[in-house]
This record gives sequence, C-alpha cells and structure tokens, in this order.
Amino acid sequence: MNKQDRFYESVHNYTKYKLIEMLIDKHKDCKLDSLDEIEDITDDILGILSHCGLKYYGQFKNNNEDINE
Repeated sequence: MNKQDRFYESVHNYTKYKLIEMLIDKHKDCKLDSLDEIEDITDDILGILSHCGLKYYGQFKNNNEDINE
C-alpha cells in the first residue's frame, strides 16, 4: 500500500470513527420519527465532516506536493 492509499485509509477510518461516536453520543435514542430529528442528525454529520476535512486538509496538501515532486 502506497503513501497516498494509507493517507486516504486514515482519513476514512477517522471520519467513520467520529461519525459513529457522534451518533452513539447524541442520537442513540432517536427513532427518526420526524423531519426535525433527521435534520438534527444531518447537521451533526455535516459538522463532523467539516471537522474531519479541516483536520486533514493540511496533511492532504502536503501529501500531494510530496507525490507530485
């Protein structure tokens, strides 16, 4: 597995972990009976994706520069 594949796998695993953690912590008793509950979960998911994207943005940029050299 090359460096880029390991990086993508790391991003995938971290994002998956953070999404599962959030769903367990905030929405374990949620039945998705209303549109408001679905919107709340969607907002939380977008927040997690933003968090993960910001965490790995700098690393992604550095990895792409290393690969292109």
